[in-house]
Amino acid sequence: MPHEETEKHFTAYRIIGTKWTIHILFTLYKGPKKFSELARSIPLISEMVLTRRLKDLQQDGLVRKISCTEQRRIFYELTPKGAALASFIPCLIEWTRLHNF
Repeated sequence: MPHEETEKHFTAYRIIGTKWTIHILFTLYKGPKKFSELARSIPLISEMVLTRRLKDLQQDGLVRKISCTEQRRIFYELTPKGAALASFIPCLIEWTRLHNF
């Protein structure tokens, strides 16, 4: 298999294998959140790392930043591509519950 094809197969792993990404995707899967709401939902993540992960997810086209100018608030939400990727997370949670992890 050519190297380029191998890279494509591991794109999802690269994305979800990055620390905190699954937490962020799962939190946003429940609906748009302000930065502070995300930070509270993932208490062990630093603001610097959360900012970096959100930028990475935006570059990958999985998260978008929405500015509400009338309220001067910024929200983050999943794009359709991000929602499709995050849709597997409830299955992982259920598998963990069923197998007593």
